[in-house]
Amino acid sequence: MRLACRRHNLRRTPPTSKEANMDDLVIIGAGWAGLSAAAFALHLRPNAKIRVIAQGIGSLVVTPGWLSLLDSAQGDVISAVRDLAARLPEHPYALAGAESLSEAVRLFGQIGAEIGLGYQAEQPLHNKQVFTALGSRQSPAVVPYGYQGAAQAGERPLFVGFEGWRDYYPALSGAHFALIAPPIGERPWDLTPTDYARYFDQPPFRAEVARQVKARLNGATSVAFPAVLGLEHHAETVQTLQERLGVPVFELPTLPPSVPGTRLYNKLRRYLLDRRVRLQVGHPVVRGVCERRRVKGVEVAAAGKPQFFGAKAVILATGNLYGGGLFSDDHGRVWEGIFGIPVQHIADRGKWFSGQMLAPEGHPVHHFGIRANAHLQPLDAEGVPLAENLFAAGHILAHPLGAPSPFETSEGVALATAYRAVQIALAQP
Repeated sequence: MRLACRRHNLRRTPPTSKEANMDDLVIIGAGWAGLSAAAFALHLRPNAKIRVIAQGIGSLVVTPGWLSLLDSAQGDVISAVRDLAARLPEHPYALAGAESLSEAVRLFGQIGAEIGLGYQAEQPLHNKQVFTALGSRQSPAVVPYGYQGAAQAGERPLFVGFEGWRDYYPALSGAHFALIAPPIGERPWDLTPTDYARYFDQPPFRAEVARQVKARLNGATSVAFPAVLGLEHHAETVQTLQERLGVPVFELPTLPPSVPGTRLYNKLRRYLLDRRVRLQVGHPVVRGVCERRRVKGVEVAAAGKPQFFGAKAVILATGNLYGGGLFSDDHGRVWEGIFGIPVQHIADRGKWFSGQMLAPEGHPVHHFGIRANAHLQPLDAEGVPLAENLFAAGHILAHPLGAPSPFETSEGVALATAYRAVQIALAQP
């Protein structure tokens, strides 16, 4: 029998005294796929015992906070995803199904409304046009409240920056720009985006910014700020600025840490904790525990010795090489460190990157990942599921070479595979 537990460094039998405290679902990873999977599980089975275990806070805080489903799609995005899945049957979208993407986005929009971030997920889905800090445009399908004003930007948007701040230069965004001097009591060049967001949470600070910007409008049809318009009181900040300035206000994504991504992480974390999801961040999973082609649980690093958590099903959502779910060395080896799942990759490191740094199709290394079947069960080298109750979601899944850049489908793949994996995992006996 080809059993991963026998071939890899996994303990075969967990402590039986722990089995009475078994979770219905353990999710490894707290990025887009991991946190979304936990939220979807709450909706699909409200009484389920769910545990999220992650080494760090995941990818949300370095992303713009919008949903890229298929940025190059023209017209109905779901129809374009369905066509992509038909053309590339090993793509994560083909494994999860376009219907899973549609339902995941609908549910994410519902959750986004509940947590106060106002994600618009109207059906049918069409890509939006949003501005970047370098004056270009991006085409995500679903955007939170702070980016939505870009749709009414008009012909003369005013790009506003802050004197002395090194994270955003408004002259790079467009011809009409202004630098203002917000009332801060510290050196502006040392402030992070999150620091500025906390300042915008304060009504007197917002009022002074609005006063300075209004004097610089000069016929502007809208005003764009770096994405720092409040951390805890984001909607109130945007609404206040729009009322005082009399034109639409919207945000531009900045350098990490991403405030929109941080808002989403904070709100989702609170949402999960309030519904009794067990969320353990800062606790790396060191190994999976298997027996007779079933995962019995995971062992987590702890003081003294690893701690075991039993699970009826496990979803692996640890990300790719950039997210820490995969590892590599200078000999061209790439491996997955918890279950020892084989990784689909190119052995020749010289072929990991294309000749152009910003190649539209991305680099081959971005496509590396583990293979899975239509149930999102990870496969061994012979194409056999390693365990019947182990599932994978998000960027740890391989993307076939020749597919659109994984960045073009980033959040869509995370949500679609998370939704489908949760559906199947919660049906486990």
